Amino acid sequence: MRFGFFTVCIVFLSSCAPIYVPNVRNTPLFNGRGEFQGSAFIGTGIDLQGALALSDHIGVIGNYSFLNETRNDPFDLSQKFKRKNNFFEGGVGYYKASRTGRVELYVGYGQGKSTTTGQYGFLGLGQQEVIVTGKYNRIFIQPSIGTNYGGFNLAFTPRFSLVNFKEFQSGAIVETPEEGAHLFIEPAATARFRLGGNLNGMFQLGLNMPMPNDAFFDYVPIQASIGIQLHLGESMRARGH
Repeated sequence: MRFGFFTVCIVFLSSCAPIYVPNVRNTPLFNGRGEFQGSAFIGTGIDLQGALALSDHIGVIGNYSFLNETRNDPFDLSQKFKRKNNFFEGGVGYYKASRTGRVELYVGYGQGKSTTTGQYGFLGLGQQEVIVTGKYNRIFIQPSIGTNYGGFNLAFTPRFSLVNFKEFQSGAIVETPEEGAHLFIEPAATARFRLGGNLNGMFQLGLNMPMPNDAFFDYVPIQASIGIQLHLGESMRARGH
């Protein structure tokens, strides 16, 4: 019943059609060198994540998210179009673990492309609904603080993202927006619980807020995702033994 409720939340929160779809925050919260995590989430699309602890304090992360669904064409409801989103990024960071808590800070860069519908007057078509594809890049700073227990852990991650849409295309019209990069504050709470062996269950709830609140493009304001994680190289102490 609990997962049924999560599924309803995901469907509800994914029902809009924005062009900026932030990905799930990758929060490895390592304990020590040699740990590896591979995760898959479903929410506003599908997110795939990897993370590796290079040393007792340095880690790297990599993320890929994609969405491919069929939507009604706003000009002709009898026709359909493909709503798509593809985004990949990588980052490097510092982490520190104690017996009961963990902190980390990652920085990184990513690129993406998204196709959806929206009203973009600078395309020369006036304020009308159009099918548009936007290309963008993003720089992020991502601190996290979390617990360090055996079976269940919580983490809070206030990610700061600088999002820059560098090109929009609708049909044969291609435009470069003049607004430049936009700052987003993207806090999220993540729960990680042991399913058995090296497998963890994951749930994340996040908010996405432009600062100031005047983004010229549509975005997902709230996200909920559930996932599963393979965690290798974890110490016996981290398992709670």
